Amino acid sequence: MAFDLLIRKGWIVDGTGAARFKGDIGIAGDKIVAIGNLEGAEAEHVVEADGLIVCPGFIDVHVHSELALLGGPDQYAPIRMGVTTQLASPDGFSWAPLGAEQLREMKDYLATFYEDDCIDPTAAMPIDKLLDLFTGNLPSNLVLQVPHGSIRQAVLDWTTRPADDAEIAEMSRIVRDWIERGAKAFATGLEYEPMRRADLRELVALSRTVAEYGGIYVAHQRGYARNVRTGCEETFAIGVQAGIPVHISHFTVDPDAAEELERGKALGADVTFDMYPYTAGSTHLLLNLPPFAQEGSPLEVRRRLADPSFRRGLDAHIGQAFPPELVRFASVGQQRPAGSYESGMPAAPEWIGEIRGWEGRMLGDVREELGIGLTDLVCDLIVHTEYPSLMIFHWPEERHRYLEETFKHPLHMVSTDGIYAGVSPHPRGFGSYPKIFHSIVNERGWLTIEQAVRKMTAFPAERFGLDRRGRLEQGWHADIVVFDPLRIRDRATFAEPRLEPEGIDHVVVNGRFVLRDGRVVPGNPGRIVQ
Repeated sequence: MAFDLLIRKGWIVDGTGAARFKGDIGIAGDKIVAIGNLEGAEAEHVVEADGLIVCPGFIDVHVHSELALLGGPDQYAPIRMGVTTQLASPDGFSWAPLGAEQLREMKDYLATFYEDDCIDPTAAMPIDKLLDLFTGNLPSNLVLQVPHGSIRQAVLDWTTRPADDAEIAEMSRIVRDWIERGAKAFATGLEYEPMRRADLRELVALSRTVAEYGGIYVAHQRGYARNVRTGCEETFAIGVQAGIPVHISHFTVDPDAAEELERGKALGADVTFDMYPYTAGSTHLLLNLPPFAQEGSPLEVRRRLADPSFRRGLDAHIGQAFPPELVRFASVGQQRPAGSYESGMPAAPEWIGEIRGWEGRMLGDVREELGIGLTDLVCDLIVHTEYPSLMIFHWPEERHRYLEETFKHPLHMVSTDGIYAGVSPHPRGFGSYPKIFHSIVNERGWLTIEQAVRKMTAFPAERFGLDRRGRLEQGWHADIVVFDPLRIRDRATFAEPRLEPEGIDHVVVNGRFVLRDGRVVPGNPGRIVQ
């Protein structure tokens, strides 16, 4: 028997949670064609995996990687962690279908999360034009999700009122366009514009459209931590009223959240969630302002925050939302060119010209060095730089213990929420999966290898309806990771976030190497998963 690729004598962890077993895997084309004792078989490529773990490729259900996969310094960062499949449009973010002016505004709004030189803001972006960017250009697989943000903008722009019947019907039509192109879920970010302005009626109606196709509702919901009851009530209501499974993004199981998960079950909601292995989050500077300060387009927000009298009303909120000792700069936007200022906007303060090099520094240290108020620092960064700074928000010490209950929870699956932009991004996009094996499995013993692999592979594949992916099984797609269970570890830190992990030797996507002997094999075997 001859194969294109033969992986010999590895410890096979098939993704289901079942105990590992010793065996060989034979691959032909993009499929697994044999598993077991393949002694005597021949192959063009052979991997000797004695003592190594052989498992399905990891599936990242929440990551801001779509454009990074097309090129740039972080193109293979997910691959180096063993990620072979990623879900697009996290938090409802996308650039289609939008007209040219709408696209320019959305590109501005999302600039913190994506280095997006491949998006041309001078022309309209229909769905097919966006998808054409990815076809034949992916080193790993991409799963489409229906992006609530660009759909709402396409129909209502940045308006803050509820959608009417005609607008909901138009949004539903666009939802169908995405689903019919292969989208598996409806993704929203209800603390981001313009999605924040959607009411329950709109969310249920759009989710019902997705439910017709067997899809799932995925939410950066409207409340976490102290506001988890508010967020979960809405999420569960959508699930029950629309008759759709729901999945909560980056959810931490503290006692209140655990109670909410039980309440959701009692209400009849079908719930899962994801979380990464770090006690710190990351998002743009704007998100921690009160909702009324975020209303409207990027230009409208800048004009509002340039008003000194408006700023004074933010002092108390900003003082609580930006604890200086817990907030770190991941990336600082470039100073806006003088010619880009709209009429009536104030000139930038002198210190704006000195912001380069702030990346990695704590907010409190920068504020003390400048000798200015926290409100003016936050608002001037939004007003006078390209939209706006990317921040890392460290958890207070008392919340660190909740990571254990999160990873042990049976409804949990793994994500990174990785952001591949800026100078000093969160290390979660470069170390999450190796960190789980090194820290959570090997050091702390919260999970077995088999349990951890299931949370990264078969569980998300089943939840999001990915056909013949997420398990090592005959006839299934050959997305495979081979790693050393003793050597695997993350090296990325908040000081040096782009350090590559160790211990992941081989990664195969659709039957082709993209990492071999720890080295990237350039190429694009990935595809949009249908």
